Amino acid sequence: MSMFSNGLSGLNASQIALNVVSNNVANVNVSGYSRLDAISSSRYSASNANLSTGQGVEITSVRRIADNYLNNSLWRSNSNNGFAQAYSSYLMISEQLVANENLSIAKGLDGLFSALDSATTEPSTMAPRQQIIASADALANRFNSLYSNLDIQSTDITQQVNGMMSSANTMFSQVAALNSKIVESSATGGNVTALQDQRAETISKLAELMALDVSRQGDGSITLSLSGGQPVVLGASAATLSSKGSGYAASIAGQNFTFNGDVGGKIGGVLSYQSHVLDPTKAELDKLAKDIADAMNNQLGSGQDINDPVGVGKPLFSYDPSNPAGSFQVSDGFKPKDLALGAAGTGPGDNTNLTALLEMKDGLLGIYNGLVGSLAIKSGEARSSAQASKTMAEAALAQRDSVSGVNLDEEGISLMKYQQSYNANAKVISIADQLFATLLRMM
Repeated sequence: MSMFSNGLSGLNASQIALNVVSNNVANVNVSGYSRLDAISSSRYSASNANLSTGQGVEITSVRRIADNYLNNSLWRSNSNNGFAQAYSSYLMISEQLVANENLSIAKGLDGLFSALDSATTEPSTMAPRQQIIASADALANRFNSLYSNLDIQSTDITQQVNGMMSSANTMFSQVAALNSKIVESSATGGNVTALQDQRAETISKLAELMALDVSRQGDGSITLSLSGGQPVVLGASAATLSSKGSGYAASIAGQNFTFNGDVGGKIGGVLSYQSHVLDPTKAELDKLAKDIADAMNNQLGSGQDINDPVGVGKPLFSYDPSNPAGSFQVSDGFKPKDLALGAAGTGPGDNTNLTALLEMKDGLLGIYNGLVGSLAIKSGEARSSAQASKTMAEAALAQRDSVSGVNLDEEGISLMKYQQSYNANAKVISIADQLFATLLRMM
């Protein structure tokens, strides 16, 4: 009967192996799928007889082919890439905004100083004075529009970060639920390979949002922590992230803790852009608007206008000290005759004060052009970093797939091998049946 049992065991083993291969092929396009391998071994024979021929073969396990090191490397690369892409994309928008022809402060300053220069020959004439005020108003509009666009970015960032944290909370819960299922199923000897794939793929998506430390536990669960050590998944417990004042908070299993925006991934990239680029850029615009207004107002204040040869000039610009760039404007009621273009004590045709105003051009333009240049350099560096991190993430995925991914050529060879094995074992059973029939006829 050993031929029957051996052939049957081989038939069953080949069938299981074919099922494993077919499952691999079916999942070839499933993101995060780890291929399976049927592990076979000879059946143990307790017989001590020298003529024992063994008891056939059995599939001892269906192994999930996964390399923890490569998975960890992929997740780290995803976090780095998420950070770099988010940081670079926002920085590129800022670079484009400050250099935009319709928003450029440099172009507005050029227009204002061009109008001032046109008034040098006849400073008492109304037409060039009107042009100065119109150019000043155009400059103010550029400040307001540029600052408004940057302010919109701040609002967008808040909404985007809240949205990403909400997505992270959902995925924390998914990982915790999968932990629970894996631990429970493993304890009863169940197959958890599909659950492990789902968990790994969820962590991979989570890693794009934030950098995570991954710790594998003996019961099959995974613990996830932020780079600062704060836990976000503990067994079947999941954290909930939320905004808290200028920072962020999390709660898990009755524990509460706070953390800053330095969390890596897309969330970290967006928040890093906000704190290191956007907020400083808005502050520089505020300072430039204040400097322009104060410098020109002070200079005009030392001169005289057309109708008041012994008085002081009125301020051309006004602003809210709490928001200079956003509120920068030509002073209400300011008229062409109010421009104090002459020095105090001179006649209406004097342009001494006007000349002093023109001397401010290079300094003010230099400040703004420096801001534009600085953003251009940062943006270029960020693009290079984003490209490098993308390449590294793609390489990490390729490495992971070279071990865990499905190779159709290899699976095709395995299909042929197990098909031949199946047919051969079926032949063994057929021959055993023929031998048994012959034996019966002889009796």
